[in-house]
Amino acid sequence: MARKNPKQRFEVVHPHCAGIDIGGGEHWVAVGPHHENPVRKFFTFTDDLIKLADWLEELKVKVVAMEATGVYWIPLYELLDARGFQVYLVNSRSTRQISGRKSDVLDCQWIWQLMSHGLLRGAFRPADAICSVRALVRQRASKVRDQAQTLNRIQKALTQMNVQLANVISDISGVTGMKILRAIIAGERNPEKLAELSDRRIRATKDTIARSLQGNWRAEHLHALEQEVACYDFFEQQIAGCDAAISDAMEQLPVLDDAPQPSKKVLRSPHRSTADQAALHQALWRIMGVDLTAIPTIGVDTALVLASEIGPDLSRFPTSQHFCSWLGLAPPTRISGGRQLSGRGPKVVNRAAQALKQAASNARNEKGFVGASHRARLSRMDTSCAIKATAHQLARLIYAMLTKGQAYVEQGMDAFEARSQERQLRALLRKARKLGMELTSVA
Repeated sequence: MARKNPKQRFEVVHPHCAGIDIGGGEHWVAVGPHHENPVRKFFTFTDDLIKLADWLEELKVKVVAMEATGVYWIPLYELLDARGFQVYLVNSRSTRQISGRKSDVLDCQWIWQLMSHGLLRGAFRPADAICSVRALVRQRASKVRDQAQTLNRIQKALTQMNVQLANVISDISGVTGMKILRAIIAGERNPEKLAELSDRRIRATKDTIARSLQGNWRAEHLHALEQEVACYDFFEQQIAGCDAAISDAMEQLPVLDDAPQPSKKVLRSPHRSTADQAALHQALWRIMGVDLTAIPTIGVDTALVLASEIGPDLSRFPTSQHFCSWLGLAPPTRISGGRQLSGRGPKVVNRAAQALKQAASNARNEKGFVGASHRARLSRMDTSCAIKATAHQLARLIYAMLTKGQAYVEQGMDAFEARSQERQLRALLRKARKLGMELTSVA
């Protein structure tokens, strides 16, 4: 006689899989219990990683799941991916166990169990060649941040000497500022002679600049200034080296056969010449297949970050909603009891999303459709929420361009005004029906 409530069991989706608990000095690997010694420990030396891959091949394992623990997973992931395994890099939040005992053996067995039933989703990781460019772009971003900190220490040394140069010129790292700083380090103390080094485009008069350069010139502050300027120059060389390495890595990527037409948009970058910016712009166009800089507020630096973080292939994301959710720009879905819950969703750290938010923050003065949409959002919501919503809009545009291969077409302010009037009319119609009234148009 059949039981009325048969026991429900999970379906085995991946019968030949493995779960790996990543560590700094050792990795624990678990496979199916029907194998001999289903749990093994491997050290993180290269020869041990090769033995790990050989053991999985002997067991005919096809799918491997591992946690994204620090940067310890990268060597093993690259090795297994090169050997033909289907590797799932999963978030640690997805593999949390219920409260109780915890050990490396139990962790790897729990990862294997979840993976065998298809309960884990792998993180998005672009092609290996794109990952090489991504690592270089992230390295360049770290050098730019370090240089910015050095510039703050230069300003601190000047303030301690009561040299008010930053109050009369907009950027002390510009041509005029660096000439004056190098002259001070060389031993020049005459304010009038230092003011003569100012560029003709500086709005402040030479007398004002000379007054700002009357300092106390204490030895300890001059020593700090000399070291920080040398550090600033060192990071400038490091950034130039990163740019050269990025150019070499981008030459290894597949590109379009047809050369794109030169863009009329003015490209600006604080660390690149006009020729370097134009060359980078053309290279990005060839790699991505579309011109991302045609979208308002997106410059060549933002396009470089997007190209290195997501690549030209977005087939992993079925819809733009999936893509925006991965970026962390989509509104969170927090519903319980049929009601929307307050509060924020899980925190997502995504460099592509950060670049889009930075681009969205510059949309206030943009005169196109994106700028009008951003100003309308600013009028009805907080600045941070408006920036995130505009970044969400930019992400949808990028997804449409990359998946459909179509160029961006500027709709203009008139299209936004027409859409806004249509939306207002629909709102008035709803209110009129709710009150039992009708609207009539006046010719």
